[in-house]
Amino acid sequence: MIIQFSQQDFAPRSFVASNSPENTAEQNCDGGRLEIPENIAGGRVAADAVSPGLSLICSEMSFAKDTFFREEYQDRDVLQIAFCLQGNCEWSYGNGARPHQLAPAECSLQCGVMRKCDSFFPRGPYRALSLSLGRERFADVIECLKDVRLLDSGDMIRTRVFAGTPHLRLLIRQLTECPPDYKLRKLFLEGKALELLSVFCSEVIGRKEKKGDVSREDRRCLRQARERIDEQFLLPLTISQIAKECHMSETKLKRGFKNCFGCTVYEYMVEKRMELAHSLLSSGKYKVKDVVWMAGYSNAGHFIKMFRKRYGLTPGEIS
Repeated sequence: MIIQFSQQDFAPRSFVASNSPENTAEQNCDGGRLEIPENIAGGRVAADAVSPGLSLICSEMSFAKDTFFREEYQDRDVLQIAFCLQGNCEWSYGNGARPHQLAPAECSLQCGVMRKCDSFFPRGPYRALSLSLGRERFADVIECLKDVRLLDSGDMIRTRVFAGTPHLRLLIRQLTECPPDYKLRKLFLEGKALELLSVFCSEVIGRKEKKGDVSREDRRCLRQARERIDEQFLLPLTISQIAKECHMSETKLKRGFKNCFGCTVYEYMVEKRMELAHSLLSSGKYKVKDVVWMAGYSNAGHFIKMFRKRYGLTPGEIS
């Protein structure tokens, strides 16, 4: 696996990756680039400096076994927002610090001076998109974070994990699907990244953190419910059915799902169906009438209404 840093200053002074005593790699970052042996991790982490003070970091990693990373820095100044797309990650900043966890449909805010970071990735794929922000350019964002008491005046690094929202997930999808050969790619990425930051501040920071309202066990069950929808959103799933399979009451499922993922169970199922429909239409291989039933709808009028509500366009304008 290759890890490419947008600036040499962002690179760790030492890095260790391991999934067993036999498979351990210790490296010093040379030229802002790390190469991790394939028997430990596959994929790529690439940073794209889209404009001064703004970088996009795309992580596409895969692990054959549970894997541990340790990074050490010389007082790295961090202001970063991370969005988990697939898989799970757990990390802490050493010295017995409380660990943080990030799962799909969640996002995290990190700000402060980082000297050490221990990360754990379970076996399987892990995908994430992060915004790295320069303090000078985004001084107003920092003041906003201080106003809602998510930051203090000290340099100790702080992390908060939030539920994502449908709007955020839509913007992330647009960012990750931008063609690499698109002539105005840099301009597109900068515009969408700034929009993503704006939505994060208004929809996520604006409502503050609610994670503490859900117990660890309930959160595990809610993630199981979301995974069930991800796998079978085309089926006529019901709240009662999902709640029973995930060992929760219907009330707890509905309340907890909204808290953790920023939308209702029904809204999330519609979101998944619309994503599939958009992908099918964008391929140019299918007619609108075919995509209606492929996305799980029997009423074309209702499908078109839901599609326009999410994307601001009719299906016919996409195909």
